[in-house]
Amino acid sequence: MCAGAIVNGRVKELVYGCANPKAGAVATLFQLVTDGRLNHRVGNVVAGVMADECAAELKGFFAKLRRKDG
Repeated sequence: MCAGAIVNGRVKELVYGCANPKAGAVATLFQLVTDGRLNHRVGNVVAGVMADECAAELKGFFAKLRRKDG
């Protein structure tokens, strides 16, 4: 997810599945989409939609990618 593009695109609502604790910019390391210092903020953020399923998809994708590189 690119939180910068979401802010610059003036997105009004953001719905996402799982957080990224290592590099997230929505609600983990940074809170970019709701930062009052920026000229636009996302009005409504809905997190955790099918979080377990989303996390499993991402883990599977990157595991497969690593197998191809290794």
